[in-house]
Amino acid sequence: MSHLAAYPPHQNAADWQLRVTDRNGSVLHGAGVLVTPHHLVTCAHVVRAAVADAGPGSRVRVDAPRGAQGWTAAAEVVADGWWWKDASPWDVAVLRLDRPAPARPAVLARPPRIGDRVRVVGFSQSPSGRWVSGSVAGSGGSHPEYVQIDTEPGAGTAFTRGFSGGGVREQCTDALVGIVCEAATEGRLGWMIPMSEIRPVWESDRTAPPPAPVDTALRPDPDAARGAVTATALAMADLDTLLSPDQRRAFHQGLDRRLRVRVRLDQDPRTFAAHLVRLAHHEFDLLAEVLDLLDTWEEGGASMRRVRDAAAPLLEWGPG
Repeated sequence: MSHLAAYPPHQNAADWQLRVTDRNGSVLHGAGVLVTPHHLVTCAHVVRAAVADAGPGSRVRVDAPRGAQGWTAAAEVVADGWWWKDASPWDVAVLRLDRPAPARPAVLARPPRIGDRVRVVGFSQSPSGRWVSGSVAGSGGSHPEYVQIDTEPGAGTAFTRGFSGGGVREQCTDALVGIVCEAATEGRLGWMIPMSEIRPVWESDRTAPPPAPVDTALRPDPDAARGAVTATALAMADLDTLLSPDQRRAFHQGLDRRLRVRVRLDQDPRTFAAHLVRLAHHEFDLLAEVLDLLDTWEEGGASMRRVRDAAAPLLEWGPG
């Protein structure tokens, strides 16, 4: 861990990697990666360094120096999101943020293969980050699930304090491969826990308070409900996130699994949006979560405000 100092803000768009600190925000303990607008994955030992008697329910503080200077949130380990020494993957914590993150969640990569080029940003000496590049060497380390990363020979940066929990990214796509968990040989070797080894408990997390019961007297007639769904879908189809095939694919990857397996990517934006809104609202009560995810991509622009205005009646009425 290290004490934090004031540095100029990072100038790029907000990154999906956050810093993990103590509750006062004064001591750095590591990093974590966004897997939804509300969920962070880091190493259990990072949480243990920040909190005594760490486990489910433990709270840490996170911030976003890479593009969202000034944003902070509390993060709490979810009930099923704690693995420490007694079960695979051995050193993982999944936390829920108390407010939406200011960045888009990471896009998950395929499992790592030997020879893959990867890179990691850590916060040890610079809160805005220092990069380590390397290649995947194969499984190894403390557990067979871990994967070794060999840093580039002669590189000026190595795995040190502040890298734990940091996201290992594909060099060419920036997609998330895993999180850094161990290092050796003065930081020239590192090990990661692949995301494919981490159970995605964030997809079924129910630690948020349940929605208030809907007064059935306030329910609209079916025509009004259909009209609001159509208006929301039409406004959504005009967003750059859906109009761009690459952005739509990345957004789709961040959806709840129940939506992801039912909404096809090969549809045009209007059909995609209509299908998504109907399923999210009527079937799974996930419309608010979908809107939050879209907001991270659209960064609160005017087009996104039109989507929220159109969706407001649906959120008020509730699913049905």
